[in-house]
Parts: sequence; structure tokens; C-alpha cells
Amino acid sequence: MAPKLKILVWESEQAKEEPMLDVTIPVYLAKWIPRMMKFVPRKTREDMWGSDVDLSELNLEELIQQAISSGESEIMQIKARDPEKGKRMLIKIFLEK
Repeated sequence: MAPKLKILVWESEQAKEEPMLDVTIPVYLAKWIPRMMKFVPRKTREDMWGSDVDLSELNLEELIQQAISSGESEIMQIKARDPEKGKRMLIKIFLEK
């Protein structure tokens, strides 16, 4: 079975409860993710990644292939805080086998 790209988001810095968002994407679709980000509202993208990040420059397909070949499963872990609401969140991006 081919690995899947998994994105989990929690409304705290701890992953103890159920995630508020659970996304599973087949790896073969991963190369489309940076292009699909244009459909996410700009404010949401800026809140998640900052205003200076251009996801169209991200070669997610290459990153995933390197992770698979090296045996890694975790790609990225992000701890963030919503400055307006003061809420903290945890985002984990990994490969699920």
C-alpha cells in the first residue's frame, strides 16, 4: 500500500485530544497541494504560514520522495499561536504507511 500524506491540527500545543482537522492525501496527489493552496483564503494562508511564504515554490513531491527513501515519516511539526484570539495550535505533517 502506498503511503499517504497526513495533516493533523489541534487547538492546543499538545496532541492529547482528537485533532480538530484530520486530512489524508494520497502521495500521488501531493504534487498538486501547492497549486491547490490558492483556493485557501489569503488570510488563512497568512495565519498558517506567514505573509512571506510562497507555497508555489515548495516541491512537496520531491520532499515526500526524499522522506520515503530515507525512511522518515515526519515531515514537519508547527506550533503556532493565533495573535487575535490567543489560542495555540499544533500542526503535524507526516507520512502514514
